[in-house]
Amino acid sequence: MNIKKIQLPERRHKKREMQQQQLSLFLIVLTVFLAMVVPLLSTHSSGNGLKDLGSQYEEGELSNDDIFATSSFQYVDEEQTQKLVEQRMQEILPYFSFSLRSSTVSSRRLETFLALFYQGETGFTDFLQKEGITDERNVVGRIAGLAGEQQQLLLQAIKESGSYVLEQGLFDTEDLKTIQDQGYETLIVKNSLLRQAKNEPSTHSIATLLTKENLQTQLAPVLEPYEHIDSQFQSFLVVDALTMLLEPNVDYEAVETLALREEAAAEIPEQVITIERGEKIIAKDTVVTSSQIDLLQMIGTNNFQYTILELIGRAIFILLATSVSVYVFIQFLRSEKRLYLYLNLMLASVSVSLVAMYGVNLFFTSRSALFLDSYLPVLFAPLFISHITSKKRLGLVCAFLLACYATLMEQSSSVTFFFVLTVSGVCLYFFRYTIKRIDDVFNWFYACVISSFAALALYMLEALPLHQVMPLVGGMILNITISLVFLEAFVPLAEKLFNIPTTYRLSELAFSASPVLDRLESVAQGTYNHSRNVADLSYNAARSIGVNAMLARVGGMYHDIGKADHPEYFIENQSEANKHDDIKPSLSAAIIKSHVKLGLEKGREAGLPQEVLDIIGQHHGNDVIQFFYNEAKNQAKAAGMDVKEDDFKYNGNPPAFPESAIVMLADCVEAASRTLKRPNHSQYEKLVHSLIMGKLERDQLKNSQLSLTDLDQIEDAFVQTLLGRDHRRIEYPSEQKG
Repeated sequence: MNIKKIQLPERRHKKREMQQQQLSLFLIVLTVFLAMVVPLLSTHSSGNGLKDLGSQYEEGELSNDDIFATSSFQYVDEEQTQKLVEQRMQEILPYFSFSLRSSTVSSRRLETFLALFYQGETGFTDFLQKEGITDERNVVGRIAGLAGEQQQLLLQAIKESGSYVLEQGLFDTEDLKTIQDQGYETLIVKNSLLRQAKNEPSTHSIATLLTKENLQTQLAPVLEPYEHIDSQFQSFLVVDALTMLLEPNVDYEAVETLALREEAAAEIPEQVITIERGEKIIAKDTVVTSSQIDLLQMIGTNNFQYTILELIGRAIFILLATSVSVYVFIQFLRSEKRLYLYLNLMLASVSVSLVAMYGVNLFFTSRSALFLDSYLPVLFAPLFISHITSKKRLGLVCAFLLACYATLMEQSSSVTFFFVLTVSGVCLYFFRYTIKRIDDVFNWFYACVISSFAALALYMLEALPLHQVMPLVGGMILNITISLVFLEAFVPLAEKLFNIPTTYRLSELAFSASPVLDRLESVAQGTYNHSRNVADLSYNAARSIGVNAMLARVGGMYHDIGKADHPEYFIENQSEANKHDDIKPSLSAAIIKSHVKLGLEKGREAGLPQEVLDIIGQHHGNDVIQFFYNEAKNQAKAAGMDVKEDDFKYNGNPPAFPESAIVMLADCVEAASRTLKRPNHSQYEKLVHSLIMGKLERDQLKNSQLSLTDLDQIEDAFVQTLLGRDHRRIEYPSEQKG
């Protein structure tokens, strides 16, 4: 039966711990899910917000508000790209090339025509018919009618000017008109008929090119020498002959021109326009243009675009950040009984912060307002965990996790991670337990000022526009203020709900009125004074080694509350005869041991935190009640009987954490120090050292997590506190009667 009674609490504890572990696993999964989904939903809602705004406005309307880009965005400006392509294509001049066929045909016609005149043949009709030429201007008859010398001079002029025209190139008038209509006044000509090593295309002005329509003008310089030889020289007849005989020998290469233009157009890159986060898209009280509406629609449509690889990368990053944070959090609390409770509170507060991020983002994007990092609701969770656990480093772990999650938000910047860590660190430094309420106001002021400066300094790395300075600072102050309001509301609620010994709760237990301590003071003044001295000793010793000094103080105040039921059996409350003189040592030991059990019962009734109850139950460990054990041995020796040491041992367990061990040591040191008469520093040192070594030798400190260095520091703190308590004063002379 006794074994079952012992095993039942253990089973309940294991069951409760397993339930907390299962809850932790569920919260980890929930946190990872929210960390993945919230940034994606925020991106989607941000895009929908801009898209909705784009549908609200019509071209030509006045904008009611300033509309900012809620995130950085890139898009291809098709219109601008097309303009550049058209401009580049326009820069490619029309491409012409000499035609070998036309040049050959024209050259042959010219040679045959001249040969017929030189040979005096009369086959012009067959020639013209064969070549498909119509002599509309009676060129043959007019030349045949010239005198011999004039005819020879004219034929020579036709030969030379014809060769000149074919060499320079004869262009088709319709081709030139076509490219002039396209806006060109110059063109490129490649003369592939010239047998040169380098035959690069050359650029020519249309005004200087030869056509059948402008031969009279263009050939004037060539024919001018002939006019000097013969004043009767008929230059217009030369032009008529060439017009009849020659074909345009320079062709417009439309296909080649188009290919060159397409090749040039392909070199034009797409015009990618970057809209930076915070850039004003539409200004208030300005006319909304169609391009601005299209831009809002485009940003809204294309805002939610992640590849599968990007989503996988985000998931891996979230899992890595969460795993590292949880691991570090557990390592900091590996010996803490409330490990899973604190872990669950951290994960729950982070999850709430993620939901709040989405809500705040939705609030701003629906109003087209710029979402700055100072609006991120990431301060409450680190402050809450820091206050609940009384460990600022756990608050920093929480801040790190939120900083990682915040960087995945669409509205985040390159400084978001450092912003969250910096501002959280500033707030964790300033917001601590304070006794004076005015200190909270000063701490709030300092945190707001320094956080604002830190935020501005970080944003200057991104060239913060001036119009964003005030929203950034205002958002920072508002964020800190709201976080503090929620902190003041939820920390006491968590204290009450989970009976957590926060600094605030411990301060209330140490310095506020308590029915348990009031009764102890009224019925056992000696024990009450002893407890106060133990609390002072414990507090100073705990501070010296850097553990929870306030927990040690409260443990010292409440460790002996079980003595209130039978105060007369404890020597510090006795003023006359000792009750133990009339009873057996075994009964005395039982009464002495009972104050630990009674203290636990009273502590549970008073709602003391489990840590304080553990101190009450462990402050004597399983040590022997030496005085009554020695008396029992003496009596048994005289009667020839044996005494069991276990009957004179306390039923508790040795201290399992530093604060509990400190209270144990302070308890025995305070009690033993009362036995010294006119003590000095040396006596205190010897007494304290012997008591600590005795506990160490009897294995009462083996589970306390205290090192030998800690014990040395605790010993020094005890001695200094005892010297301060028992300091001497000078004796004042009695007043002489006048």
